[in-house]
Formats: sequence, structure tokens, C-alpha cells
Amino acid sequence: MKSKEMAGECARVLMLGVGGYGHHYIEGLRALRAAGEAKLVAIVDPAVEQAMDWPELKALGVPVFTSLQAFLGASLEVDLAVVATPISFHADHSCALLEAGINVLCEKPIAATAAEVERMRAARDASGQFLEIGYQWSFSETMQNLKADILKGIYGKAEQLSTRVAWPRPQSYYSRNNWAGKIYNGQGRPVYDSPVNNATAHFLQNMFFMLGPSAELSATPTRLAAECYRANPIENFDTACIKIETLEGPPIYFYTTHAVEANDGPVFSYQFETAEVRYRLGGDVVAYLKDGSTKNYGDPESTHMRKLESCVRKCLGGTQSSATSSVEAASAHTYCVEALQDIPVHALAEEFVAKKQVNPGDTLRYIPGMEAVLKSAFDQNKLFAELNLPWAVDAATKVEVLMPDHGIEYSACGAYI
Repeated sequence: MKSKEMAGECARVLMLGVGGYGHHYIEGLRALRAAGEAKLVAIVDPAVEQAMDWPELKALGVPVFTSLQAFLGASLEVDLAVVATPISFHADHSCALLEAGINVLCEKPIAATAAEVERMRAARDASGQFLEIGYQWSFSETMQNLKADILKGIYGKAEQLSTRVAWPRPQSYYSRNNWAGKIYNGQGRPVYDSPVNNATAHFLQNMFFMLGPSAELSATPTRLAAECYRANPIENFDTACIKIETLEGPPIYFYTTHAVEANDGPVFSYQFETAEVRYRLGGDVVAYLKDGSTKNYGDPESTHMRKLESCVRKCLGGTQSSATSSVEAASAHTYCVEALQDIPVHALAEEFVAKKQVNPGDTLRYIPGMEAVLKSAFDQNKLFAELNLPWAVDAATKVEVLMPDHGIEYSACGAYI
């Protein structure tokens, strides 16, 4: 089949959800439209008029549908659908689009549950279309180049990977919809919302991705120990520290919180036999080798919408190249998130929580000194209870992560096995 690129055409894009994070996709489409590579041909959003981009979209005359069913009944032709709807709808929307013969870029995380992930995998395989998951660091040239060097073994075996992220979120963050901070949404569907599954999900997934046995795969988590806390009056947790064991060998440590006074991170340290790869938000990813030399991979945040550009160009090329952020790669994160729901969530006593007004009528609840706690735990590769904090509860139970076997061969696969 002749590619659209050869025919001088552009990719026709459908947007599901233009509010919230969907705004960033609208910005990305604006640039692709200006370059003649893509055009927005339809929107599915029941509350489109509340989106900050609505005046521009209305002026463009883009058809708007209040449901995916209504769009599918209109028989409009599209090449790529971007699913930027709430987490609990990712599976239903992606599967329906794939079954309709439409390629899909689904925003992270892939889905709320492992069962939904497997349904999406089956729908992709049956459709013959592609399904990419919007973990932007997986598409980043910075991370792609780093992973290529890891797979070549130039830094030797991976020893451990650690990341910390402290992003404060006030009361308004948890009241903005019917699922923020909840285990189930207003319709009783699993959402497992937490910093691990939403705001900071990218940075946990990136550690899995860096340890994957091939360019398109992630590491396989096998067991985890975690401490989960809440300083806010929510169902799920707003603070967590996790140690994850992997089939590939190296442990993964992840520290994240919204109950913090100041913004910090992400900061990571990926340790190998002959180098430590470090990053702090606003800087570059740099490998510091034991021989004193360095290798700079650049800023992974510099190409935020490369995921959209990549999927548009895959449509233009008319060929089914291998996935960049595949279902298989993204599923590691979701299987871990579901396993985390078996960890008790400890509500912090009010004596350990401080409050301050960040905007009129908007309160931030935070754990005093939490920035230093995350840094200390990160530096020592310890869970919070190991720091003898007065509010911390020992993670005595380890939870199995029951990843499916998809026939991946791990023997002699990757330099760190």
C-alpha cells in the first residue's frame, strides 16, 4: 500500500479528551498541522466547552462528539486516535478503536488493571493496528540512546536503579474530578489513582524500560515491598516508597509523594558496574564512568511530544514498524500498581501533618521535612521505616507481581543478566 507520505497526504487524527493532559496533545497537533503532517478531524469529549483550547477548536470547525459510539457511527475516516481520557476508560476506548481499524496512542498508564492490559493486548493483536502507550521518556531520543548503550553492555551489569519525585498537590488537585486519589471512580470502576499510577508514573516506568531485554520491552517485576501513606483525606495513598525485585536481577527503588511542601525531582541514579547515570529535572542525563570520563545524553524533557510525532509519522509511512512503547513494555508498571493495592495504606496522624494555604480556599497538607526524608531514603536505598521515622510503619510483607509469560527469552538477553 502506498504511504500517505508518498501521496503527499497528512495523518488524520481523532482526539479523545481535550481537557486536562489533552491540552498538551492539542499543542503538539498544532505544530504538526503547521508542518503539514497531521490534521485534527474529530474530537470525542462530553465536556469539550470546558477545555482551555475550546475557542481555537471551535474556530477550526472540528466535529465534536459526546461519545465514542457516536463518533464510530458517523463513519469518519481517521488514521490515528489519541486516547487522553481518564484511566478507567483507557481499555474500553482503545479496544473499541482498534476493533474499528484505527491505530491508537493511549496516554499513560496503559490501564487501571492487569485484566484490562491483557484485553488491550488481545485487541491489538486481532486488529493488525498499532497501539502505543504515551510514556514520553520511552520515545525520548535521550532515553533511547541510553538504553541502546545499556543493551550493548558498555556500562557492564546493572546493579540498581533509584528515582525520587516530590511534587506537592493541594486540596484542589483531589477535588478536580470524581476519581482523584480514589481506588474506584464514581461509577465503581478501578482507577487506583496515586502518584505512582498518575503524576509520577513515567519515572517508575522508565526504570523498567531501561532494564528491558530488548529495545521495545521492559524489565519484568517479580516481587515488591512497599510502604504506602496518606496525609490527605483520600481513599488511596499520596506517599510511597517501593523496592521492586526484577527477573533481570537489579532491584528498583522508587520514592514519590504529593504530601510535600516544595517541588523536587525527578532525580534518578542508575548504577552499573562501570558507571553511574544521573539526572535531575532541568538538567541532562549524564553517565559518570569510573575511569573519570562522562557521556552526556541530553535532556529527556526537550521532546515532550515526540510520542505524538512518532505515531503520526508511523501512519504517514504506511508500514507497521516495531512499537516504541509497547503494551508489553507498559504492562510492567500496571502489574506493579495492581500489586501495590495489596499493601495496607497508613493514614498519618494529624500530629505528623502540616497545612498551609497555597491559594484562596486551597490547602496543601504535607509532611514536614518530607523532602529530606526522600533524599535520605534515596541516598541510602532504604524504605522509610528503615530510617526510624516516628510515623513510618515497617513493610513486613512482600507482594508477588504476577506478570504473564509472553514467551520472552531471557537467557543471554541483555548485558545485565
